[in-house]
Amino acid sequence: MSFKYYDLLSHLTVGIVVFFAIWKFFLPNFEISEWVVIPAGYIVGYFLDAFSSLIEPLLYRTICGKPSDKLLTLVPGEKWTGINKVKFFFAKQAVEALKKDIGDEDATTGKMFGYAMQMVNANKDCRVPDFNGHYALSRAIFTTIIIAVIIAEIKYCCIWYSWPLSIGLLLLAWNRFRERGYYYAREVLNEYLKMKNNK
Repeated sequence: MSFKYYDLLSHLTVGIVVFFAIWKFFLPNFEISEWVVIPAGYIVGYFLDAFSSLIEPLLYRTICGKPSDKLLTLVPGEKWTGINKVKFFFAKQAVEALKKDIGDEDATTGKMFGYAMQMVNANKDCRVPDFNGHYALSRAIFTTIIIAVIIAEIKYCCIWYSWPLSIGLLLLAWNRFRERGYYYAREVLNEYLKMKNNK
């Protein structure tokens, strides 16, 4: 059994943060051995990652929908799709190629992106797994910040600077989650088009 960097970062790091938050805020007098912190943090992080995957549809609502849907939705009069930070200039080519490969002119954006992922995941020499790992880590961190802010505000809601600090952290984590989602979806589509051009 092997652990990738994503496993350590997404599970262990965020798990320890939430574990310490719960420990220090709610059980400050409870003694815990340092040898317990790492395995307990990993377990907490594992369930946090599962929880962030579970609430992913809700997280997508905060960024106005799935990045893959936005990238594959042509906008009349625009030369690109996506967001200002992550632009995709080959949406028309990608949509035409995907519909042709699928054999369905009415294919939904979800069906098209699913097919693109299926094709790209067969290629082990691309950067898509790394982008996927970065996206999943950002999603886990965003979920962790949401939970940490809720825990902190229960304890420190009367301190005036706690709210601006909490909102600032949430906005930073939210923006990173949004950008990483678009980077990952764009990389999948770029890799798919690259595979098509190399045939």
